[in-house]
Amino acid sequence: MHVDPPTPSTAATHDMRYRQDIDGLRAVAVLSVIFFHLNPVWAPGGFVGVDLFFVISGFLITSQIRQELVNNTFTLKSFYLRRIRRIAPPLIAMLMAVSAVAWWLLEPEDLRSLAYSLVVQPLSLQNLVFLSEGNYFRGSETKALLHTWSLAVEEQFYLFWPLLLVGLQRFSFKAWVGAACGLILASFYLSATLSLSEPQAAFFLLFTRTWELGLGGLAAVWRLHWGQAQRPSAWLRETLGWASMAALAYGIFFIDATMPFPGKIALVPVLGACGVVLLGGSSDSSLGKLLSRPSWVAIGLISYPLYLWHWPLLVFMQHLQLKPTDVLPFMGFWLAALALAYASFRWLELPIRRKRWLASSSSLLKAVLVGFVVITAFALHVVTTDGAAYRYAEQPRAFLTARIQSYTKRCEVSARVVDLRSPICHHHENTANPQKVLLWGNSHASMLIPMLDQLASDHQSSLYVNTKNTRPLLELDASNQEVFQKVMAKAQALSITRVVLASSWQGLDNPMLEQQLVQTVAELTQHHMAVWLVVDTPGGHALDPMTAYAKQPQHPQVGSVSWAHYNQTSRHTELAVFERLVEKFPNVRIIDTSGVFCDATQCWGGQGGQVWYRDATHLNNAGTRAIASHFLPVFQP
Repeated sequence: MHVDPPTPSTAATHDMRYRQDIDGLRAVAVLSVIFFHLNPVWAPGGFVGVDLFFVISGFLITSQIRQELVNNTFTLKSFYLRRIRRIAPPLIAMLMAVSAVAWWLLEPEDLRSLAYSLVVQPLSLQNLVFLSEGNYFRGSETKALLHTWSLAVEEQFYLFWPLLLVGLQRFSFKAWVGAACGLILASFYLSATLSLSEPQAAFFLLFTRTWELGLGGLAAVWRLHWGQAQRPSAWLRETLGWASMAALAYGIFFIDATMPFPGKIALVPVLGACGVVLLGGSSDSSLGKLLSRPSWVAIGLISYPLYLWHWPLLVFMQHLQLKPTDVLPFMGFWLAALALAYASFRWLELPIRRKRWLASSSSLLKAVLVGFVVITAFALHVVTTDGAAYRYAEQPRAFLTARIQSYTKRCEVSARVVDLRSPICHHHENTANPQKVLLWGNSHASMLIPMLDQLASDHQSSLYVNTKNTRPLLELDASNQEVFQKVMAKAQALSITRVVLASSWQGLDNPMLEQQLVQTVAELTQHHMAVWLVVDTPGGHALDPMTAYAKQPQHPQVGSVSWAHYNQTSRHTELAVFERLVEKFPNVRIIDTSGVFCDATQCWGGQGGQVWYRDATHLNNAGTRAIASHFLPVFQP
C-alpha cells in the first residue's frame, strides 16, 4: 500500500503514463480501511481495502520491473533502493512518534506489546508477531502498530517477486506466465484452505496473500504485452470497468469479519481491483474520469502516510477513552490524520524521493539504519524492563506487570508455522523418555503451560498442548466436534501416556455436559492414558489486579472473593462430577488447588506481596508456580 506511481518524470522510462485513476483507487482503499476501523457498521468489509492495496502494489511493481527488463535497465540494487527511499522514512517517523506517545500514555503491558512489534519492524516480520498474538478482529484496539502487518507482507513479497521476474527472464514469456499462474493458484488454494482451518495464519501470512499481489502483477503483464493490441471496445470497457467497481463495493459493504478471509470470497474485491487497474485510465472511461477527480487523487497521493497514521491515532484515542464516532472526536481524528499525512508527504516523502534530502544512496542507508537502530534500542529496553515498569512505584508495579508475568500463547509461532494443521503442538520434547503429557483445555489450561513446561523439563518428560482454545468436551458445535476428534486422533498417534484436562467448567452441572466429559475420559482411558482432572481456580473481578489498581493506584491491595460463593458455584459441582469419574474409570485423579488460594472465609488473589492473577479468572506465572506441587504426580513415575 505504499508503492509510488510512476510520476510524469519517470513515465517515459517505464513506457507507461502516470495514471491518476490508480491514485483514486488508492483513495477508495485507504478510506474503506479507515471507515471500517472507525465503525465496522459503516463499512463491514472495509478491511478489503488492504487487498486493493496488494493488487495495486503488484500491478505497479510488476509494470516497472517488466518494462525495465525489456529496456535492459533493471538492477536489484536500484529497485531495493527505490523501495527503501519510498517506504522507510515515513515509517520511521511514525514509529518514533508512536513510541514517544506510548511512553507517556501506555501502561507496562501495552507498552511491552508495542515494543515487540517495534523490534521486528526493520526485518519486516511484524505479521508473524501479530499472528502469534491472535485474531486481527479481536483485541486489536490496544495494538498501535497492528496495521503494519500488511507492510510486512508487501516487503516480504518484494524480496522474491523481482527475483522471480529476473530468474524467468531467460525462459520464454509463456513459461513465465505459466510459472506465475502456478504460484498464484497454489497461494489461492492455501488461502482458501487455511481460511477455514487456520484463519489467523491465512490472514497474516505472505503465502496466503501472494495470489492477490500476483494477480495485480498478471494484470500489469497483460496490459504491457497485450493491452493495446487486444483493447476491448469502449462499450465493453465501460461495462467491465463499472462491474469491477461494483465488485469492490460488494467487498466493502457486504463482506464482513465473520466470513473466512482471505478465502474464496476475497476473489470478488481482488478481481474487481484487477479489473479497475487493467481497464482504467484517466481519459479512457467514465470510471477512470471519476477516480481521476482531484479530490480522489489528492487522498490517493497521501494514502500511504494516511494509512500509517490513522490507526495509532485511533488506538491512542481508545486509551484516552475518546469515542471516535462522537462528533468532536470524529472531527479531531480526521483533522489530525489528514494533517499528519499531508505533513509526512509534503515535508518528508517528497524531499527524500526527489533527492533534495539524503540524495546519495549511502546517506539514505545511513539515515535509515540510524533510525531503525534507535527504534530497536528503545524497543529492547522496554521489553527487558517489563514495559518500562520502573516508571511506577514498587507497590503498583506488581499489579501493572501481573499480566506481563503470565502466559497467553498456546503454541509458539515457530511451531504453528511448521505444522499449521496439527491439533497438538509440543512445548517440551524428550524422545528418550516414553512418558508424554498432553495438556488439553481452553485458556484455563494454557495459563499452566510455563509451570508444566518446567516440571516436564525437571522430570525429562515431553509436554504437548492442544492448539485450539476449546474445552475437552464433545460439545454440540460442529467445529468443536471436529477439533475434539483431531486432538484425540493425534494424541493416539503421539502415544500420549498422561492427559491433564483443565478448563473453565461452567455448565458442568448440566447432565449433557457431564456425559460429554464422561465420553472424553472414557476414550482416553480406553487408550491407556492416565487422566488428571483439574478443579478450576477461584474467579471474580475482585481478583483482577487492574481492578485493584484502579481502586487505589498508589497503594493497590490484592482482592478476594467469598469462599462460600466459590465453593457453591463451581468447586462443589466440579468435585462431585470428577469424583464420579474417579469411581467409574481407572487411572483418573483429581487436582484441587483451592487450599492454596482459600482460607475458611475468603479466596485471595495473592499472598506475601505476590500477585497471582493476570485478570479476573486466569493465573499469572506467580500464581501457577504457587500450585506447582499439586501437579508433581503427573510427571512422577
